[in-house]
Amino acid sequence: MLTKTTEIEKNANKNHIAKFFDFGNLNLSFNRFFKLLKYELSSSFKILVPIYCAVLAISILTKFSNFNYEEFSNIEAIMSFLCGSLLTASVGISIIILCGRFKKSFFGREAYLNFSLPVGVANHLASKLVSFLIWGIVCTIVGFVAIMTAWFEWNDFVQWLAKNLNSRLIFLSIYYLVYSASVILLFFVAMCISHLVSKFKSILEILIVIVGLTFEFNIVDYFSRHTPLITFDVVLALGGIVFSVLWFCICYLILRFKLNIE
Repeated sequence: MLTKTTEIEKNANKNHIAKFFDFGNLNLSFNRFFKLLKYELSSSFKILVPIYCAVLAISILTKFSNFNYEEFSNIEAIMSFLCGSLLTASVGISIIILCGRFKKSFFGREAYLNFSLPVGVANHLASKLVSFLIWGIVCTIVGFVAIMTAWFEWNDFVQWLAKNLNSRLIFLSIYYLVYSASVILLFFVAMCISHLVSKFKSILEILIVIVGLTFEFNIVDYFSRHTPLITFDVVLALGGIVFSVLWFCICYLILRFKLNIE
């Protein structure tokens, strides 16, 4: 009898834990996930792709204006300024548009439709994260190609890449993805927390991002100095993974239990 009672109590505790964390939503359905991801990418495609194409076009024009003749010096300066300004603006516009998509999907009218679908919060968060990562990679590639085209020579880069293409460069690329995911999820946390207040939301979001990045940097720096057996690159990668999981869980709990659709 005692054994049966103990088993019943254990099952009840498991049900309470499962209900609290909503494990059903964490079992990502790939079919639904890719549908959400396709929708997220298509919703930003019409705005971001023309901007990136304009950046590449300006970089090509800037390259053609880089002549050594004195009469073309003003044109070169103007084109370089336009290229740099448009490149910087494209990064800012990308962040604004993607953050706007996040708020609209979770806190705006679109949220009523999204949460009426048989898709868990974790699926929605994962699709947003991957969408941000994809556009971040595209923006980085476009920026790099624009800079190389406008002001540098591709032959020099190819020679440098042939000499430095090794495991460390591959590891740095992986770290870039991990750290990017951590920063993106921190932006998600900032938007989720700011949604809980009624005033000074933008200021709060900026403060949360600054404090979060500072906290993350200090933790990683501390462990990198006190764990001599582990290289700094490994500490950075592990730190990015740990904080990505932490920020994801915070977003999930807020959206799962504190969501207030406007």
